[in-house]
Amino acid sequence: MVLKRCVDVFLQALGSTKTHKNYLFQLDKFMVWNKLTDYDDLLKADDKAIQRNLEDYLIYLKDRKSANYIPSIIAPIELFYTMNEVNLNSKRLHKLFPTRTKTGGYGSYTREHIQSMLDNTNKKRTKALILFLASSGCRVGVIPELKLKHITDIKDCKQVLCYEDSREEYTAFMSPESSKAFDDYLEERQQDHEKLTPGSPAFRKTYLVGSFPSETMETGTVRLAITITLKDVQKIKKGNRFNISVVHGLRKYFNMALKSRHDSNLSLCEKMMGHSVTVPLDNHYAPFSIESMFKEYRKSIPELSISKEWKLKEELKQNKEETKSSNDRVSEELRSSKEEIAEMKERFSSLEEIIKRLSEKD
Repeated sequence: MVLKRCVDVFLQALGSTKTHKNYLFQLDKFMVWNKLTDYDDLLKADDKAIQRNLEDYLIYLKDRKSANYIPSIIAPIELFYTMNEVNLNSKRLHKLFPTRTKTGGYGSYTREHIQSMLDNTNKKRTKALILFLASSGCRVGVIPELKLKHITDIKDCKQVLCYEDSREEYTAFMSPESSKAFDDYLEERQQDHEKLTPGSPAFRKTYLVGSFPSETMETGTVRLAITITLKDVQKIKKGNRFNISVVHGLRKYFNMALKSRHDSNLSLCEKMMGHSVTVPLDNHYAPFSIESMFKEYRKSIPELSISKEWKLKEELKQNKEETKSSNDRVSEELRSSKEEIAEMKERFSSLEEIIKRLSEKD
């Protein structure tokens, strides 16, 4: 479909396909409110009339939409007019925005919550989804773009490349428990005669025939799949929201597990969250290696393991590794001490020889 130039230049200012879709959706809602069918009609009035119309739309929204959501409704329309050289008084427009309210969704799931979610589903895809989000800390927006080529093995875990080739690109990891659940899910797809390729979606839409071309899950489907498992999770409603966000609560769990250790490296933790690091200059002058990030991640694997069996297994493995490291350190210290003693003996022997020679001269 050939787009009108006014829409094409508007979309050219945007990044991802998902952003295109969201911004065009809000622009279309504005068109419906104006009872228009042609985008060019939005530009026919003079600047003052357009400003007044947009202000009227904002006032209309105040009684119908959340105060925190209104700026994201107006932003696409503002951009449309800006890209089409309409001079809006944005400062005046923003003064009409309602005061933001404190939202819910700041809480985190507990391990018990996540375990009950896993117990409430028999679907391997849902189990893999929940464990993927809880152990990697990825945002739900990663999933529609995630392909099998972005997920690779690293020891008994998996390495995940998020938002490939974009400014937001970063590396995350999956725990052994999550990796096993994901492999089980892929095995189920293969048993259903799906031919997996590097370009196959990591999580595909529900299918009747596995051999049909696979389509990636959308964020709405992910939320629905997880919502169905929440019947035993007690949540408190605050306004229009609950204290724990359906999907983002899993990312909050990951964040807490990663940073609650006394020896956590916050800069590395922030990198694994896909954030800028704590010290801003580190973004340019301290590009952390995958090895250093994975080493930091491994410290939290017991806390990121949901089932009691996996948690105990990872704790025993970690204790064994720490004991071996401690034994190696003691062995190295003993070896070093022996070398120092041997060196001291050699020096003492040399000193005795010198004293003996001096005595003979006397």
